[in-house]
Amino acid sequence: MPAPPPRAPLVTDAIPPRLRRVGTTSRGVLLMCVIGTLVLGLFASHDLATWSQRFEAMPVLARLAGEWDDAMSRGGLSAPNEVLRNAVARLVDMGWKTD
Repeated sequence: MPAPPPRAPLVTDAIPPRLRRVGTTSRGVLLMCVIGTLVLGLFASHDLATWSQRFEAMPVLARLAGEWDDAMSRGGLSAPNEVLRNAVARLVDMGWKTD
């Protein structure tokens, strides 16, 4: 009688068990999400304002996002977003295809 086949691993993604044991808790993930949201709110406020204008049923949201964008612009925190936009616009003007 042949030997039974080797037992399949419990997980089949390529993460080694020693790395799987090292991680974070659900609180750590929540904290990273909150930090990421705050960073996006600080440095991408212009996109937040234009995105919120699409919600016609909630004009208060659009107004608050617009005020937030104005405050971030006055503080100079919208500059990274503008630099990135200008760089992409220059690349498109030079013939870099976006589609």
